[in-house]
Amino acid sequence: MDGQNGTESHIPKAFFSEWIHVFIPTTSVEATYPLPPELANAFNDYRNPPSIISFAKSVLETTARLLNSSATPPELAPYRPNRQRFHTLSKQLQEWMRPMQATHVNRADKKSRILKYSMADKCAMSLVWVGHPEWPDWPTSWPDRLIMSTPDGMKWRRWASDRRNVNLTLVK
Repeated sequence: MDGQNGTESHIPKAFFSEWIHVFIPTTSVEATYPLPPELANAFNDYRNPPSIISFAKSVLETTARLLNSSATPPELAPYRPNRQRFHTLSKQLQEWMRPMQATHVNRADKKSRILKYSMADKCAMSLVWVGHPEWPDWPTSWPDRLIMSTPDGMKWRRWASDRRNVNLTLVK
């Protein structure tokens, strides 16, 4: 997790063991939303609320709102809803969410599952987890940048405190 290889833009992947990964296939657009650690045990498969599905729906809607309210790159032009055809914001958001795919990643257990397929209308709980044995073992100790007394930790704190130069975005 070196700051020079761009991990600052992937903080959820570096510090959280579970997250929702949203992307549009065949594009470079992706977003990563960490599962709150205090609620990770509550996001189970069968009890509602709270459910991982409700969290995935909010993540998809948040990503759709970001895409709808910002200037989109040319690769997303085919996915942008026609404002004459879809008058309301809710219909535009639904059209943005259709091509998105949402995956629940459990990095500690080296597995993931798809919560919403691309071009599907709704999320669905997939009971099938896909294993990822090629992933390296999840670290069991805190990285140096989170320990205040280490040089890397002091460098990280200087970077985090200088908010004028920080340009983190959820969607790339």
